[in-house]
Amino acid sequence: MNSGTVVWRFRDGKAGHERQTAGLLGALARLRSLSVFDVHTATTPRAWWDWCRGRVPAGLTLPTPQLVLGAGSGCAWPVLASARATDAFSVYLMKPPLPWPHFDLCFVPRHDSPAASARVAPTEGVLNDLEASLQPRNGPTAILVGGPSRHHDWRDDDLLQQIASVVFGQRERNVVIADSRRTPAATAARLRDFCGQGVRFVSHETSGPAWLRDTLHQAAAVWVTADSVSMLFEALTAGCPVGVLAVPARRADRITAIAEDLVAQGRVSSLKQWLASGRLPAPQALAEAARCAAVLDARLPPAVAG
Repeated sequence: MNSGTVVWRFRDGKAGHERQTAGLLGALARLRSLSVFDVHTATTPRAWWDWCRGRVPAGLTLPTPQLVLGAGSGCAWPVLASARATDAFSVYLMKPPLPWPHFDLCFVPRHDSPAASARVAPTEGVLNDLEASLQPRNGPTAILVGGPSRHHDWRDDDLLQQIASVVFGQRERNVVIADSRRTPAATAARLRDFCGQGVRFVSHETSGPAWLRDTLHQAAAVWVTADSVSMLFEALTAGCPVGVLAVPARRADRITAIAEDLVAQGRVSSLKQWLASGRLPAPQALAEAARCAAVLDARLPPAVAG
């Protein structure tokens, strides 16, 4: 009997980080049998000391893993401590807070400028747990609104003018506008003013992850504010035609350049391009989780027999 590859998945409670590891493991599970054990980093507060002493983080009495992984800085030391103590293969998603050689394999977004090597595999954006939808795209046009961040500033009037161009620039109006946890309350209030025949508003406080997944799998088109990098790549992964709504950058850096780079590559459209052509680029679905899972599967030993 094959018990599968035993995996310890470290979680820090941050949805974006956990969706990265969920996406990778979901794709890996299609290539080999897995037995996944979730460990919250709140239970491993002194993992750096456990690593120094070469022992498993205190309190972990799980089956010996062949693979340990995590995303987010809070997972780095627990992953390393567990890998060192059990001789498991260690995987870190995102740019690690520690030198690359500490991990067996890192999947790092290309916008972080990683140098590809035996231990570093660049990815197109961050991984997620979506897949391209095969069902007809007969849903609404979705407008996904983020908010100010340390990389992006925010101007309500300019953004609302862009949204009005999308809402009122369609012959048959079927639009859903959604805010996020970063959307200022004043912006959310003004987004509700668009509500009317063929236009509705959905609050992040009442929707949840399942709503976004279902919407991305059904939407006829998706518009995302440029600050929402994760949602841009999620929409591309789901196989959506994607447009970008501009927001001002606080400074020119690797994050603020992502949306412009996607436009330059022809993967997404700017509002100006859409207004001129009347269409968004043909979907170019990303399948980064599946590609990375294949890379990882090739590096792991065969699943152990039970």
